[in-house]
Amino acid sequence: MSAQPDPLAQITLTPRGFAAVLAVIALITGLVLAIVPVSVAHPANNSSVSCGNTFGGVESPALNEALGKPERQELVQYIDMCDRAIGNRGDYAVFLFFGGMIAGLALGVVRRTKPASQGSAHPTDPTQP
Repeated sequence: MSAQPDPLAQITLTPRGFAAVLAVIALITGLVLAIVPVSVAHPANNSSVSCGNTFGGVESPALNEALGKPERQELVQYIDMCDRAIGNRGDYAVFLFFGGMIAGLALGVVRRTKPASQGSAHPTDPTQP
């Protein structure tokens, strides 16, 4: 065997580093999902109508304008659709954001343990001196 170090070891992430990358990706994805506006389909003109984002909820006046001042029943149906779509998006956003934040905090708080060398371990057998 050659004494050269493994070239992949220089570019490969450690398991802790990989977990940190996943935590950051989850954190950013959750934040983006919370900020990006939710939209629902408008069947009359084959377009979509913006409902707002998960922070602000359904923007009824803007939805009324985008639909072209529909009847009250149709507006209530769209508000309900928007509310459910925002709720679904919010569930994923909260799960990813707080999951990434908890994982990042855990990676920062939990100490790394170094493996003990063979000579430093105390014997567990009581018969040995």
